[in-house]
Amino acid sequence: MTLSQMQYAREVARLRSFSGAAAACRVSQPSLSNAVAKLEEELGGPLFLRTTRRVELTSLGEQLLPLMEGVLQSADHLTAAAEAARNLRVRLIRIGLSPLVSSQMLARALEPFERRHGASLKIVLKQCYLGDLRERLNGNTLDVAVVPAGFFGSSFYRCNFYSDTLEYLAAEKEPGPGTDEAGLRSINIHEAARDTFVLTADGCGLTPLVRQLFRKERVPIREYPGSALNHQVIEEWVGLGLASGLLPKLKLTSQKARSRTLLRKGQPVNVPYELVWPRKSKAGAHVTELIRHFREVVPKLITGSSTRS
Repeated sequence: MTLSQMQYAREVARLRSFSGAAAACRVSQPSLSNAVAKLEEELGGPLFLRTTRRVELTSLGEQLLPLMEGVLQSADHLTAAAEAARNLRVRLIRIGLSPLVSSQMLARALEPFERRHGASLKIVLKQCYLGDLRERLNGNTLDVAVVPAGFFGSSFYRCNFYSDTLEYLAAEKEPGPGTDEAGLRSINIHEAARDTFVLTADGCGLTPLVRQLFRKERVPIREYPGSALNHQVIEEWVGLGLASGLLPKLKLTSQKARSRTLLRKGQPVNVPYELVWPRKSKAGAHVTELIRHFREVVPKLITGSSTRS
């Protein structure tokens, strides 16, 4: 199998369309379809269910696409590292992030830092589960990581990044009544606990956060027997009526208009995020400068964006 085949499959999964993926990859649709078919043959099964209306991932596709994404990210990482090694004037910063982190918030935080350094700096992002991020930080294959707060112990330094509200997605067609004082739709955790919730695998941090939240309130959480691969699948399953869901607001896509802010003791439940790096890190001055940027500049950027929204 080749990187091109995996890139084509990733675009088909992202756009849910072979013709759209072909246009995005700038190849003919027959060429892309043949490449994906060869990849499926090598992997031993179909990655996609093809219908006249829409393309959907099979169960095999749901399992393997994240692994392909990891391979493609590693290839990008290798290319950037090689470029930095060839050109000593280019400094490389390797940032890991949990799938629960908002890419938009990270881009907003990094934009002024990248603009200031221009072509002399190369930032490479790698999305991993928390356990993998911890290993990569300790193994010096990542410089820093952005994660939900509370998952990395005393062997790591940390600084606050941003906070996001936890949103409730009802499995039914209409979310029903429930409005807070600001006129935003909301629901108390005890009322929400009547539902059954679909959760993800523990790796991104969402499932432990949700379980801990319900445990603090001393209310049982009813979990759907299956588990979703990622937050997009949670939204899809909520839309199908299989179960309700809980997701950070900035990760919502298709179900955004139907979400209701989850309340605990009358206040929104927040998911805090932080930047972490190993205490034993031997990072260069450019990484130290990025950390200082997150400590001194990013809080002002986040406050400004909150005020505007």
